[in-house]
Amino acid sequence: MNKLLYPLSLMYSVLLKADRSFSNPKKLLKPVISVGNITWGGTGKTPIVIELLKLLIKNNLKPAVLMRGYCRYGKSSIILKDGAADVSALNTGDEPLLIAKSVPQSVVIVGADRYGNVLKFKNEINPDIYVLDDGFQHWRIKRDLDIVCVNAANPFGNGMLIPAGILREKPIALKRADLIIITNSDMISDAALKKLKEILFILSNKEPVVTYYGDFEYKTSNLETNFDLGLLKNSDVYSLSAVGFNEGFKNSIEKSGIKVKDSVVLSDHSYYNNKMLNKITGLYKKNSYFIITSKDVVKFQNISADVKEKIAVLFVKPKFKTGERTWEQTVLKNLLFF
Repeated sequence: MNKLLYPLSLMYSVLLKADRSFSNPKKLLKPVISVGNITWGGTGKTPIVIELLKLLIKNNLKPAVLMRGYCRYGKSSIILKDGAADVSALNTGDEPLLIAKSVPQSVVIVGADRYGNVLKFKNEINPDIYVLDDGFQHWRIKRDLDIVCVNAANPFGNGMLIPAGILREKPIALKRADLIIITNSDMISDAALKKLKEILFILSNKEPVVTYYGDFEYKTSNLETNFDLGLLKNSDVYSLSAVGFNEGFKNSIEKSGIKVKDSVVLSDHSYYNNKMLNKITGLYKKNSYFIITSKDVVKFQNISADVKEKIAVLFVKPKFKTGERTWEQTVLKNLLFF
């Protein structure tokens, strides 16, 4: 199949180069930090964006996030403020709503024309800095810092560009990155991690920061109370997710001490409804429970109570194995505007 798709990958490469060649990057009036990747989905980019926003806010900066909003039904641009209460993920996309709720002090602007949205909302917000989500291949806006996430468990796929592989660009593109963050480092051996770090250093001439996921916390689907861990430890438990890297999610569940009997995997950014969830939960024993991601729970609006009581939400955060000081210094000190 990969060989059959190879001509399409060549076409994608040509279009990517043309897009960059004919783009005229615009400089914003405020600094721009991009967080992106060189592969399609599943690198742990969104948790890094959330940690970046918290770091900026901790240092008395007001950030605004520019996001495309993948797989949303709403077409017009939208701005999310103050935790985005009573906002539907159908209009925003799951990742923008998760970020807005996770860091309510930030502003999230959603829409395909990210430069146009800066102009559109310039009189409504006055940020100190813009965070360009998924911006490594976005040429229309100049950035002052490029952060790139690399999934340790699947850094380059089969080495081919999409659709034959998962690469958006060849790994040599990492030479443009100012900071590389390895995610899911605990999913590979120490020897494999050392080798990956060496490869990334050769490609970028920069020592990568290494992270993993920790601080596990389970909440009920209303996010107001903790989920009873005894129920999860003494019942059949299944992971249910619509994210780009389901293996990483299952790994986090098992690291938290919960055994996963099986996984129900939906395509990335899929939406949930009562009919779907009743069908899924009905296939398993009545005393079974399902664990979902924080990215998925923002799409759990108008879900029946009998389904919700079977759902636990796992919250995790990136933890630094190495390079935390490098992360902070690169963001806060190596940029002239700070």
